[in-house]
Amino acid sequence: MMMAIAMAVATAGGCTDTEPDYPSGTPPLVVEGWIEEGMPPVVMVTRAVDLTCDTASFDGFVERWARVSIFDGEKRHILTGQIDKNYMPSFIFTTSRLHGEVGHTYRLLVETEKDTVESYATMYPAPDFKSLKTIAENEDSTSYYIQAFIDGLEPDDCCKLFVKRNGEDTRFYGSFMGTFTGAQYKAEEGWNVTPGVHGGYTGTSADHFFAPGEKVSVKACSLEPSLYEFWNIYDANISLSQNLFFTFAGNCPSNIKGGLGYWAAYGVTQRSIKIGGN
Repeated sequence: MMMAIAMAVATAGGCTDTEPDYPSGTPPLVVEGWIEEGMPPVVMVTRAVDLTCDTASFDGFVERWARVSIFDGEKRHILTGQIDKNYMPSFIFTTSRLHGEVGHTYRLLVETEKDTVESYATMYPAPDFKSLKTIAENEDSTSYYIQAFIDGLEPDDCCKLFVKRNGEDTRFYGSFMGTFTGAQYKAEEGWNVTPGVHGGYTGTSADHFFAPGEKVSVKACSLEPSLYEFWNIYDANISLSQNLFFTFAGNCPSNIKGGLGYWAAYGVTQRSIKIGGN
């Protein structure tokens, strides 16, 4: 549903002429994984990369031989590794035998020869996602953003928006600054949705908006409070760094015990709209 997190390729410490000094002697595992309502899980496992050092290939930091398991109660599902060009990195672990259900708590276990990390995620009910509205950003109506309207948010509810330009994006990416709580949300204003942030970002102002005629799908996802902290700080770092792919890492919280990254369970509601028409 989202881009490969920057932590998977982020600076793990200042680089010198020698390899970074990791406490265990090996760069920490970075896990990016999620399971959403009605869908199979997706998990990516890499090693942290110090971008200030010479790196021959990012592929060398992908853990293809990890043993990745998800426990749904007492039942264990072992995920299979496969190539999927829709993701970065393009190697994921998944299974068609498990689909997300609201109210379930999923334990993720990742085992390699050198590390074992784990995490838990509970799927909250999906937000009551009512509608989308397009708003012209300029008088010429050449650039638009979307307003998403959600009902029934309690102050402590946490939500994240993901977006996909149909026909252009191969999957959903996190909307820029698309993480919020019910206390921050104003029913009369909705929440602004802009194009998803990912590795194809070119840095031009047009990329911050949608073009007339585009068909766009938006997902509103429920978040656990721990995941809200991750995404909120992630969004803030992206907005400050102005580098939307290779960016920060050290101060982003993680719910991966023994590693970096996140494991999420999303309750999901989806809506679509044609830009320029409400």
